[in-house]
Amino acid sequence: MRRPAIIACIAAVVLLSAGIVVLTLLPATAPVADVNERVTMQSGAVADLINESPYDVAGIHFIPREGIQYTIRLNKVSSEPELESTDAIFSGLPSVMLTVFHSVITLTDLTVVTNEADNAQLEMFGLNEPVMCILVDRIDGTSIKLDVGTVQAAGHGRYVRTQNSREIFLLNERQSTVLVMDIEDLYDTSFFPSMKFPDEESAIDAIDYVLIETENSVLELRKRTEEELMALVFGSTSYLMLQPVEAEANDNVVQADLLAKITGLKPGSIQSIQPDDLSAYGLDKPSALTVTTDDWSGTLLIGNHDAGLGGRFVMLEGYNTVLLDTHGDYSFLNVSFSQLRSPLVWIHNISDVASVTFELDGVMRKLLMVHNTDDRSVTGSLDDIELSDNNIRGLYVAALSITQSGETDSSIPADYLPVYRITMNFIDGGNENIELYQIRDTQFLIVHNGKNTGLFITRMSLQQNLLSRFEIIDTGGEIP
Repeated sequence: MRRPAIIACIAAVVLLSAGIVVLTLLPATAPVADVNERVTMQSGAVADLINESPYDVAGIHFIPREGIQYTIRLNKVSSEPELESTDAIFSGLPSVMLTVFHSVITLTDLTVVTNEADNAQLEMFGLNEPVMCILVDRIDGTSIKLDVGTVQAAGHGRYVRTQNSREIFLLNERQSTVLVMDIEDLYDTSFFPSMKFPDEESAIDAIDYVLIETENSVLELRKRTEEELMALVFGSTSYLMLQPVEAEANDNVVQADLLAKITGLKPGSIQSIQPDDLSAYGLDKPSALTVTTDDWSGTLLIGNHDAGLGGRFVMLEGYNTVLLDTHGDYSFLNVSFSQLRSPLVWIHNISDVASVTFELDGVMRKLLMVHNTDDRSVTGSLDDIELSDNNIRGLYVAALSITQSGETDSSIPADYLPVYRITMNFIDGGNENIELYQIRDTQFLIVHNGKNTGLFITRMSLQQNLLSRFEIIDTGGEIP
């Protein structure tokens, strides 16, 4: 091939490449022929638009062409971002606001589109009527004003300039998204503040109290304090159920089926601000979830699930705004209290109990206890038989060995009498009792302090355990 032909081919390739570069820098709506005539290219050139220290910036104001104006500042004491707007509904999400703040003040290594844009080019790049104007206020009283324009033809970047400048830059897609955020994109609409915790386990462990109120039920649990855990007897659990009955909770089930789902709730998009009709969302008679940690408490109002939108309508208490949660697992609303409670129906620290009364097969027996606070030993008697520490504890543990087998909707006929009753008499003068009523051949309804627990046991191993222990004590033996 002759040299002139080779040179011609190279020139053609160069021109084609230049044309492609120009096209990638053009706005999505620009007429290609006109722009080729007007754009002054610096192929591959990059430059800095803003590179400020956060300590030198007093605040950043965002003024959209359409939408709500807002300001982001950094608290000079805590360095936490703060959202300011007369029309703000929610506070801002700190992680998102920090990203926006630092992105604006570090617009570096941007692609230079042109150094000398004319009026037609400013219009073409959407900079005559910018979609967002940004004002960066410095602490020294000076400021930087930015205009953000349209999206480029090839890609998702946007054009930007300092106000009144003829030098046009191209942002990348990430920068473009951050700079044109609506105030709603910044809102912290989360329910549980899980962002504070490094992992799911620590978030779950932070929950101290849960109250779930639905149309037909109330479930209330709390985590025991460290002092309580230190004083508890073997078999006690970390979570205590308060409603619908006072009972030990099943730690594993509570954490997996309740707390893990609560920490995963992330109410998201706004559906309606100050809605006229809450019934359209099932929020006129909502279920309510209240959660408390050591430094936070919040209530989530829960409405209908919308299959078309793929989420559930919710409201954060205190904000008259309907949100849609498309990710949360609300199956905890349907978890039965009998699933969440420990199989043990009750449990008490022996050091709190002065005596236990047993009523079994028409016979009443009474265990009296005297506690030695120095070595925590126990002395006492079963009726008139003096007992060793071992026999007292063995008999006491048997009194606590009622383990529920399931849930029932059976009630107690008016003329029924319990087949078995245990009464705990506490040192402080109070008492508590458990009664068993036979509702079927192998099912015994559990009644706690006169209240039907809705639970039953399917066998009377407790009765057998007590009878065998009574026999050992009556014959002078030691309970194994």
